[in-house]
Amino acid sequence: MPLPQTTHLIIRNDVTELPALTSAMERVAAEHGMPEKSLFQLQVALDEVVSNVIKYAWPEGGTHEIEIHIAARHDGVEVEIIDDGRMFDPHDAPQRDKPQAAQRPRPGGLGLQMTKQLVDRIGYTRLGNRNHTTLTKLCALGPPGSGRTTT
Repeated sequence: MPLPQTTHLIIRNDVTELPALTSAMERVAAEHGMPEKSLFQLQVALDEVVSNVIKYAWPEGGTHEIEIHIAARHDGVEVEIIDDGRMFDPHDAPQRDKPQAAQRPRPGGLGLQMTKQLVDRIGYTRLGNRNHTTLTKLCALGPPGSGRTTT
């Protein structure tokens, strides 16, 4: 079994950088035959997590780097997001209650709840002054191009 291949990417804390992350994920998926549905689910979850890091990790503002490692493994794809923002463990986020009929939901928290449904595992570690958030999508990978369907 070959060792996992990892793609490294560094983006600034700016939402205009998100398309570079999308392109990197699409390349990894194509190279490793990731099923299209799994790619879509991981893309949505990754976009949500990285967008939240960009919006909330640095209340004081300033330019920061977000380091991303995308690893294709024998059982799926794992993405690690590393930032030097304020500490945030996704496991500590409160569970959202379903709003009552005819009641608007409170803002915030829905994206993380959705992310938990889209990926198979969310990991978190704080090492020094850096957050390491890991999203894992389990799926069968195949030869290049085997997971992509065209419509």
